[in-house]
Amino acid sequence: MSNWAVLSSDKQIIYYLGLSEFVIQTLNGDNYYLDARKALDICWEWFETKTPTGDEIYTSLDDGTEFGGLFIQMQMDEQEENEMKWDCIVDAVSFVNKQAYIFEGARYLPAPIENVDDELINHFLECFYCISPKNKEIAEDYFEHVLHGDIRTKSDAVNYFGK
Repeated sequence: MSNWAVLSSDKQIIYYLGLSEFVIQTLNGDNYYLDARKALDICWEWFETKTPTGDEIYTSLDDGTEFGGLFIQMQMDEQEENEMKWDCIVDAVSFVNKQAYIFEGARYLPAPIENVDDELINHFLECFYCISPKNKEIAEDYFEHVLHGDIRTKSDAVNYFGK
């Protein structure tokens, strides 16, 4: 996305999380929906309060077991149509996680989070567009809304999508 840099980091978070709220609606009923929902809620909590810690957010991605965390769950989901949805949610949580670590002044980051950079938005949007043909227009409209609007909370973002 060529104009990504015009957004502040807070607005970038709102963009990732807002579109992820749109995506997660289509995962409802999936075996791992509740874990994805919890991960997004933790990210929104961090956005609004700057708690929990980066490590606590990272646990939603990788809980240290072979059975939990979004990194594992996205691989265990056998519904092929969910692959791009998982990618979007994991990208969003990873982006927020990196922002939390930066905010804390962390000297070391988990390897998957070290790799998060401004190019992640391109992967996120590529996946988002693949979910549905109308998603390109949704992403562009939402970008303009985030850029010029007054979204400050999860509720503001969710209301945009009429949830």
